[in-house]
Amino acid sequence: MSDWMDAQSHADRALEMYERGRWAEAEAELRKAILLNPDQAEWHFNLGLTLEASGRDTDALACYERTFELMPDQAEPLLAAGVVANRLAQYPRAIDLLDRALTIEPKLESAYAHKIDCQIRLALHEEAETTFYLAQNALEDPSAQCFAVMAESLILRKQFDRAEWCLKEALRLEPSMPRLRARLACVSHATGKSERAVQLYLRELRDDPGDIQTILEYGQLLLDLERLPEAAEKFRRVLEIEPANLIAHFELGRIAMVGRRYEQAHLEFELVLKLDSGYPAVRMMIGQVLLLRGRPQEARTYLLEECQRVRARLDDPGIKEGPAAPPTSAAPVDNNDVSGQRPDLSDDDLPQLAALLLEADEPGPAAQILEAAVKLNPTADLLRQLALAHFRAGDLTGGRLASRRVLKLDPACVRSMHNLALAALQIDRLRIASGWIKRGLRVDHHDDGLRRLRMRVWIALLKKRAQRALERGILITRYWVWALSRATR
Repeated sequence: MSDWMDAQSHADRALEMYERGRWAEAEAELRKAILLNPDQAEWHFNLGLTLEASGRDTDALACYERTFELMPDQAEPLLAAGVVANRLAQYPRAIDLLDRALTIEPKLESAYAHKIDCQIRLALHEEAETTFYLAQNALEDPSAQCFAVMAESLILRKQFDRAEWCLKEALRLEPSMPRLRARLACVSHATGKSERAVQLYLRELRDDPGDIQTILEYGQLLLDLERLPEAAEKFRRVLEIEPANLIAHFELGRIAMVGRRYEQAHLEFELVLKLDSGYPAVRMMIGQVLLLRGRPQEARTYLLEECQRVRARLDDPGIKEGPAAPPTSAAPVDNNDVSGQRPDLSDDDLPQLAALLLEADEPGPAAQILEAAVKLNPTADLLRQLALAHFRAGDLTGGRLASRRVLKLDPACVRSMHNLALAALQIDRLRIASGWIKRGLRVDHHDDGLRRLRMRVWIALLKKRAQRALERGILITRYWVWALSRATR
């Protein structure tokens, strides 16, 4: 009896500590209570809530699953476990937990919403739609939460009209739900209604002026609209709330670069790198700033490090497994989280990295990056840049192959014909060089580069003929010397 009373006393104190936000003390009291009475399911659940509040999701998940073992007829522990597993990016496990919760309680709105979110993050959009319609049939009233999370799937698939309808329905059903207007603003901006997006963000921020995600999105919109001073003010506002916010520092660095405040940009990017060495593209941006500041040797170090990270990602297909979905209304994520599925550098940034490597006089690594970029998007422009990298690295074979691929896509590319003629000239294939020059001049008879190259080929041909004539004259002279010597014997 005394042990039971002591355990209850610890549990009561834990509740008091939890309400005060003193997570460590609440955890200690709950563990004392559980040690005295390990079969009290409610205390395991409360311990899970406490651990989740303190950011220890893995430990919280174990507590919720232990709670379900003690209360197998209750859906709430399974729902809590599914939400935490979703946040931990354990999406199949989360779906299984949420399905088990729905088996017990088929009208559990949050379980449907989080299951849809998991399926979106696994790029299972058709399955997400099926779950959405099942939720609408199972629930007594339409679910604003399900409408909001379903809109995220439609945004990812660029079905903006349907996404807008879903968000408006969610707003009609539950006007106080956070960030609905912010997501509507995102849709408006994507469909070219940027001024409406601005108004929606302003209204959202009037209701919740401290929402960091909304402020960041609004800052990004202002950047797209080239309203740089206003964008910078928004990012500085984020730093007032959260001084170590990586996105805000990174974007302030980009704004400083546009304003040619290279030293300030360098400081911002270095701070981001110090706070998170794996932040996407930060080494590339530092390298670019250092090149602009006239410090190519230091820039080369950062750019080569970025190149190594990109190559490691491209060589390891496991890193790219699973889609990287944006945060949804049902399951927000940490804005500073750049781990897990988020890549070190987006595929769209590969040409920029290659261009910087070329500027830093590193054509070999630039060619490797461009080879990867061409596999993803074999455009004529990328192939021209790849040919340049190969030629500058001394790889004539690679340069010729890339130039020929350009001509398949763009038969009138004079630049590629010039490069092929120059490569042929360098290996003394004068007839081939002359052929490429003639082909290029048929496209553009006034091209100065080809005309100068034609002169070089003519001079090389004259030199070769002169050399042959000289060699022939020497042979004839030697023959007559030999003949005379034979005749005088």
